[in-house]
Amino acid sequence: MLGMMETKSLGNWITETPLTSYELILAAGGLLALAAVLLWVQRRTRIAVESSGVSEELMIYLARIANALERPLPQGPSTDDVTREVLLRLEQMATAKPNGKVKEMPSSMWVKD
Repeated sequence: MLGMMETKSLGNWITETPLTSYELILAAGGLLALAAVLLWVQRRTRIAVESSGVSEELMIYLARIANALERPLPQGPSTDDVTREVLLRLEQMATAKPNGKVKEMPSSMWVKD
């Protein structure tokens, strides 16, 4: 069979190799036995997880993170509002009297007078 693989391409040797019904039944039995062994191993190895204080605290933190991610972000003033305020203040400064008081622009746009 190894000589067959060397002389033929890899894609064709599977389709050209004749299999008898006995070989197919034997392969099916082998797969069935493998499945039975895997089911038996799965049944024997069970892991029981007990809750502890640390895992409960971790679940609380994860729930808080999930809740924070679901909440919408707080929105500040839109760029149109900020532009309008800046233009209004510039107009006030341009039309102000030389000795008159002009309302100074705050250092932050979030501060309302």
